[in-house]
Amino acid sequence: MPKVPLSALEKALKLLSNRALSRKELTEKLFRAGFPAGEVEDAVSECCRRRFVDDSMLAEDYTSLLRSRNTGSRVIRQKLQRRGLKAELNDDGTLPEEDSGQQEREAAMRALDYKWRLLSRESDPRKKREKAFRFLAGRGFPPGLIFELLDNMPESEDC
Repeated sequence: MPKVPLSALEKALKLLSNRALSRKELTEKLFRAGFPAGEVEDAVSECCRRRFVDDSMLAEDYTSLLRSRNTGSRVIRQKLQRRGLKAELNDDGTLPEEDSGQQEREAAMRALDYKWRLLSRESDPRKKREKAFRFLAGRGFPPGLIFELLDNMPESEDC
């Protein structure tokens, strides 16, 4: 029995059953699957109308997930933009749920505590601070916050 090709809407629903996608991601996947532009737009619009695709809710959930993984605001913004959720950022480029940096400070402290324990065998305090700085910077935390947290870390080796 020959296989009946899926419509763009059926393909979209199948893609959305695996994981939440942004409007941009769903559109790109349907184009890559070879559907014509009109059919893709109709399918994406129908998914948005039924609220199977909700960029603002996705941005909020994805931001919360990344925050729980001790990720800084810079990396979160980059990942949101990569997923096509740039419009969900505030006008000044900040994250919607940022509350004067308190969540970011707590995430940075958790990440630094984790890394500081791993660096307990490092004998040179300068190297230990440099490694911790690189770790936090790579996680997307701002340099000012990193310096502030490192200045409050104990200098002793038995942390």
